Parts: sequence; C-alpha cells; structure tokens
Amino acid sequence: MPDERLTTVETAALFILLAEAVPVANVRLTQEHRCELKKGSREKLERLKLIEVERISGRLVLTLGEKGWAHCHAQLAAGSAPPGSGAIGGALYAVLWRWGRFLAAQQLSLGEFVTVSNAPAVTGPQAGGRTPVGPDADERVCTAYASLAPRAGDLVSLADLRDMVGDLTTADVDAALRRLHRRRGVTLVPEANQKTLDARTRAAAVVIGDQPKHSIAMGAS
Repeated sequence: MPDERLTTVETAALFILLAEAVPVANVRLTQEHRCELKKGSREKLERLKLIEVERISGRLVLTLGEKGWAHCHAQLAAGSAPPGSGAIGGALYAVLWRWGRFLAAQQLSLGEFVTVSNAPAVTGPQAGGRTPVGPDADERVCTAYASLAPRAGDLVSLADLRDMVGDLTTADVDAALRRLHRRRGVTLVPEANQKTLDARTRAAAVVIGDQPKHSIAMGAS
C-alpha cells in the first residue's frame, strides 16, 4: 500500500491494468478506457513502483507492477471508497468488496482469478462438452521442459515453453503449471530484474499467489 493517497483516476488506471492482465499502451488507456493518466500521475505511480513504464515503438506502455498487484488486492477489503471518490468511486469499491468476498469463499488469489477469467469463452453446442486436458497437459509441459532445459533443474523461460505446447489453451497451460508447482522438485520463479522483461515474457507469465512467474525449473536435486 503506498503512503501517498491515490486519486480516483490513478486507482482506476491500476484496476484497468489488472483487468487487462497485459501491458497496455498509455494512449489505449485514454481512448478505450476513458482513463486519462496524465504525466504527473503516471510518474507518481511509477515512482511508487505500482506500475512499470517502458517505451515500445515510440509509445508509452504501462504494466501493473508487483506492488500494484498488492495495492489492488488490499482495496478488495477496503469496504468504502476514499473521500472525494464520487459516485463512480463508491460503486467501484462496492464491487471490489463483493469481489473480495467471492475470492475468499472460493479460496482463489486475485492473480488466479484474473488468469482463469482471461481464458477464451467457449460458446455453442460444445460449451459443455469440452474434455478437460488435466494430467495430459501436465505431461506435455514436462516433456516441453525436458526438451528445452540443458540439464534437470535449469531454468526455462515460460515464453519458450508455451511455444512448445502452442496447441494447448492459455488456461490449460496455466492450470498445468499451477498443479506442477505443487510437485516436489518443481519451482516457478519471477524475473529478478523486472525492467529487463519484454512484452513476450510478460504475456507468458503465470500468476501464482498474486505474483507473476516467468521461468520454471524441474527435477532439481
């Protein structure tokens, strides 16, 4: 939680980045989400390490930082909007409070909810008939890791691993990674230097315990 109070626009920007779950161009934040994050606010959020800002092809691109995830999670239990938030702010915090109760009842982390809800919706006659990939996806991920890792226990980028199992959906791979994370000898880790992450690496991350993980190691002794 930052020591400085955030404005309604700054808070809204954080939750838009949370909902998008991918890097978002600053201009898109304004044009599509009607959230104009001016330079002073953008620099404030970056200084507080709530967001990360990089310039890609001449455009400013914003990503929710780890402290931003933590701040959003804290707001789920806030109960009421900060003074001066207005009716829209009050409505937002009422929804956040209900959202927090749902996650607690389902024993889901905020990151897990965002990742699962980011999966493509299945519609039509096959909506109820899709066969879960389950353990098959686990084995596919293990096989892909073995193909990529020079030695057991070496770190492999999730971006490279996802390329090896490109026929599986994002949701299936995410679920497999979370199951494997609970196995002995399997470790998922975040990139230590977040500034070095490119868009491909960020998009391939799996969120576990509200923290994006970017690499995996299996079979470490």
